[in-house]
Amino acid sequence: MDLTPELLLSWTRRGPRYTSYPTVPEWKEDLPDSVLFDAISEIDRPASVYVHVPFCREQCTFCGCTMVVSGRREPGRRYLAALEEQLASLRFKNDADRLDVVRIHLGGGTPTWFSPEELRELYRMLRSRFSPIKGAEISVEVDPDVTSDEHVDTLAECGVTRLSIGVQSFDPTVLEAVNRPQSRHRVAAVFERARVHGMSGMNLDLIYGLPHQTAVRFSATLAETLALRPDRLALFGYAHVPWLKPHQKSIDESALPGPVDRARLFLSAHAALTAAGYIAIGMDHFALPDDELSQARQDGRLHRNFMGYTTHSELPLIGLGMSGISEFPDLYVQQRTKLSRWWKAVETDAEPLIEKATRVSAVDRLRREAIQALMCNLQVDLDAVAEHHGVNGTVFDDQLTRMDSLEADGLVQRDGRRLHVPEDRALLVRNVAMVLDPRMADPAPNGPRYSSTV
Repeated sequence: MDLTPELLLSWTRRGPRYTSYPTVPEWKEDLPDSVLFDAISEIDRPASVYVHVPFCREQCTFCGCTMVVSGRREPGRRYLAALEEQLASLRFKNDADRLDVVRIHLGGGTPTWFSPEELRELYRMLRSRFSPIKGAEISVEVDPDVTSDEHVDTLAECGVTRLSIGVQSFDPTVLEAVNRPQSRHRVAAVFERARVHGMSGMNLDLIYGLPHQTAVRFSATLAETLALRPDRLALFGYAHVPWLKPHQKSIDESALPGPVDRARLFLSAHAALTAAGYIAIGMDHFALPDDELSQARQDGRLHRNFMGYTTHSELPLIGLGMSGISEFPDLYVQQRTKLSRWWKAVETDAEPLIEKATRVSAVDRLRREAIQALMCNLQVDLDAVAEHHGVNGTVFDDQLTRMDSLEADGLVQRDGRRLHVPEDRALLVRNVAMVLDPRMADPAPNGPRYSSTV
């Protein structure tokens, strides 16, 4: 059965609508700040570090990120000072001064909202507490319109090895509709200058489903994207959730592509990118065959965490800054998501630093491993997963009985307790993965609403 827009819509309309699955068990526990710092102090292997830089110059109306619009520089200087204080409070195993890391990633917001000098200061602070091992990835998300040549030079000087460039669209009409000032020249200039510095694994982000996006307009954006030949691409569906992000109310809903057109945009992009030699990675990423992400996909080493697809599986993730999420084998923690409250927690201890957190049970870890394997490598041996956790594979049988309709539509192939999602069905792997999570079978009627899976 061909993967048609109608089949995509049929499955995105079934069951719960959930945009970011899999994420974590329900955030429900009121845990003290000490659980975060104790977990960090027990890390006994190289970790990943994520630093959230919340500031942006303007509000793009499509944005779903946790960010703060600021034209003033004072909040940035205060934020750096608070980050330094937070870094100083970290304690590592055996009282080590620094922790070995395999990745340091700056996200946002717009990290290049900081001036080049402020970026130098930030990396100085990070390297005072973290020691990148040989071959570590130092990466940054950048908005090309606010990223100058000096920014790129400074990032290279600070050891950055990869940029993730948020382009979203090359179409002036689409960009104007979402308040995204952006110059084609700056996108190309950032790419070229980063490559001169030897950066690799360069990533470009696109969004489908934006207002005024048509097949012809999106095809032109794809052509300009392919002309740059990024090493990786992320193709995200626009999540229109004005009940969660009130600024999205300014978007003209009548200009948004309808469900069928939206599905066609993705399918056309998938066809164009794979025809151009890119390998589909999971549900929303593409990479050239010689890129590390493609190699990890081929070798079964792909992993997915809060930063997206990564080659570093099962490593602790330390999230720093406002809204930063930390991930440990048995714990998830998120810091305060309001800047004023985060400052108060870090600077004065006047309130808890943790916004929300949850313990991860043995059952959660079992199902997380199965879902990770399926989401990353499109296949999973549930018996092997169960054996790894010391239980019988029958623990998954209740969920497997709900796979019949997915199998009938070709979304998944079954051989006993082995599951395989065909490459051309990868976009719907979340729908398959959700079946393995009993919590998603009967969502609370008054629970949170999310965007469609496509």
